[in-house]
Amino acid sequence: MAMDSSKKWLALGYSLPINPSRNRVYVWRKLKELGAEYFKQGVAILPGNRKNSARLSRLQQRIVELGGEAQLVELRFLNPRDEAALIEKFRRQSDSEYAALLHECGDLFTQLAAHAGQKLSEYEADRLKKAVRKYAQAKNRDHFSSGFAHELEEKLYDAVDSLRASASDFAAQLQKTLDKL
Repeated sequence: MAMDSSKKWLALGYSLPINPSRNRVYVWRKLKELGAEYFKQGVAILPGNRKNSARLSRLQQRIVELGGEAQLVELRFLNPRDEAALIEKFRRQSDSEYAALLHECGDLFTQLAAHAGQKLSEYEADRLKKAVRKYAQAKNRDHFSSGFAHELEEKLYDAVDSLRASASDFAAQLQKTLDKL
């Protein structure tokens, strides 16, 4: 069978001693942070690019430092349907993450829209900062450009525009006060 796929993939196969379990949890969290999918048990996969290669190489080194074994390989799918299924798995992962964040922040975005041009409360500011951090993390794991990313990004930019108007109004008020002095 000819190689129909032009996409490169990186696979990290690893094993770690059972104890201490925190090492296995550490690796699992790091792979989740990168947005990796498990190809098979003990084999995580990411799209092949320089950034993912560097990240997985660092994790490979760390696994060895923790007393485990790790191999990093490049692979290509021979069956395009297998590759399409994996890409769909990555997309579902990203869509789910963005949808959860949209749901989590829905009331915040509604409040910001309703009070456009007004100063944020400390609570709203903290929630908005947290939403931006979570968005950045989700975007970092979005290897195949989820459609939900655009929707969430629009809402965040709407919040920025609302805050910009508030800051502009405050600056104008401050300027008037200073001019009176």
